Amino acid sequence: MYLDNVDGDRKENRCSVSIIVPCFNESEGIAALKTKLLPVVEKIRDCRLVEIICIDDGSTDDTYLQLQNYLGQAAEIIRHPKNKGLSVATQTGLGAAKGDIICVMDSDCTYDPKYLIDLLDLMRPGIDIVTASPYHPQGRVKNVPSWRLFLSKGLSQIYRIVLPQKLYTYTSMFRAYRREILEKIPITYPGFLGLVEIVAEAMLCGYKVVELPTELSNRIYGQSKLRVVKVIWSHLKYIGKLTFRRLFVAQPSRVILYKYK
Repeated sequence: MYLDNVDGDRKENRCSVSIIVPCFNESEGIAALKTKLLPVVEKIRDCRLVEIICIDDGSTDDTYLQLQNYLGQAAEIIRHPKNKGLSVATQTGLGAAKGDIICVMDSDCTYDPKYLIDLLDLMRPGIDIVTASPYHPQGRVKNVPSWRLFLSKGLSQIYRIVLPQKLYTYTSMFRAYRREILEKIPITYPGFLGLVEIVAEAMLCGYKVVELPTELSNRIYGQSKLRVVKVIWSHLKYIGKLTFRRLFVAQPSRVILYKYK
């Protein structure tokens, strides 16, 4: 059956999917990543073409070796000689990806990979980004340090004031995007901020973002790579720029609508 002959929702079920997993010094958790991710991928394969792309972002431990051992037969593994951050790792994954829908997920499984299925189910005609949202009234958090919640929730509340679409969570990297978004919207900020930038700039261009209530849990393996003071300062500077643009600069319109295939 040709995709042109089926209705919109059924076309969405046939879109190919690329799952990008940035990794940096995550050696201890790669075995658990395989255990949780591969069964989900097999379920998605019942109705879609799926590929996994793991980016070893300049790890100084044996993450690359563990990726080869546990996921070498199931995923394409790309290695950065030096650490370049989440934004660049995402762009590297996009460069290798073939899917119509691009999913980006945490390698530490603080968002359970099972939510990939729900992200894809929400990716319907007229929706461009689906983001995990533990701070949604129907979401939840589990054993997450209070300082991390304070930082993430606080930043999300400020973004909610500044940006045109009112989400509960702006700081999650666990998302599904239409490929068009990542190809058309440049990422200019490094690290975690670049992933917020994608959503913010997509909103300002008129793309539709929706939330999936999820559970966020504390990592079991490895250590957080977050540098709190640096992260807060970079977000506040970006929020200041967004505020100025919203008040004084005409925003670009979305002139090329996505053509669902």
